[in-house]
Amino acid sequence: MKALPSSLLAAVAAVSFATTALAADEWNGSDKIKHVAVSAAFGTASAMHFEDKWVAFGVAMIPGVLKEVADSTRKNNHFSGKDLVADALGAALGVQLGNWIVTTRGVGYRAAF
Repeated sequence: MKALPSSLLAAVAAVSFATTALAADEWNGSDKIKHVAVSAAFGTASAMHFEDKWVAFGVAMIPGVLKEVADSTRKNNHFSGKDLVADALGAALGVQLGNWIVTTRGVGYRAAF
């Protein structure tokens, strides 16, 4: 396995832990489900366009990262590492779903474990 997965996980964890002290953001906040769902949709869509799962994952993470950066510039808002972790979870689930069910030829099951 490549070093990219562990380094990516470490980076997401570092951002999450670094921003936790700055924000009173609950792990079970109602917005986390929205982050997972939207990122899963982006993950599935990007998996349809990119063969490489890591490229699809990176593309699926772009909207979530941009949203958190935008949040950090707004008054009475903050960058949330927990939201970014929820985005990563949704993007990973969506990319995997896209690779299992949605193929480049359309909808169909592909056994790619």
